Amino acid sequence: MMKMDKKEASAWFQNLSPAEQSLLKQKANSSSSSSPEERKPKKEMHKRERELLLKRRSEHEARMKAQLQSKAEITQQIQKCKDMRSRLIPVQMRLEQMKLHESNYTFHECAQSSSQFLYKLGLLKSKVSYELRLIENEERALFDMHHKHHCIKNSIKDIIEKRSAHYTRIQAKNCVDDVYKIVTV
Repeated sequence: MMKMDKKEASAWFQNLSPAEQSLLKQKANSSSSSSPEERKPKKEMHKRERELLLKRRSEHEARMKAQLQSKAEITQQIQKCKDMRSRLIPVQMRLEQMKLHESNYTFHECAQSSSQFLYKLGLLKSKVSYELRLIENEERALFDMHHKHHCIKNSIKDIIEKRSAHYTRIQAKNCVDDVYKIVTV
């Protein structure tokens, strides 16, 4: 049989009838695994490959679970921040009202009621600033959660892209090699 390159061999093989193709495949398979001693390492290799695939699958599932959990935590944190801000709005409005009336109130009332007003104003200011600090802390935690989620998502995407590109390239090469081996035998 004359020597052909892989492209020619593939084209030649495709032009054969299905019966001739299966006959050539059987011939190639019988010649490739001639002794039982060669079969054992292949079986062990397949077992290791299956174990590796199962390990990769479980790692991938763990990453996907972590991504979903992270997304759920982010959603809860966003809702918590929204709730805190919505509870703070009426207090801030009341504080602004009191600030607006502060100058008028102090001039028209006696010193005792003015000090009572200033005391309430001070309490309200401290409450607003405390609530704002709490909200800032929660929003910082939300930012960290977003960053962590983004890292998890990117690592999963990178792994999937690398594996799929690597797998399809190897798979395509192996298919062409198999056809070439069959034709040149």
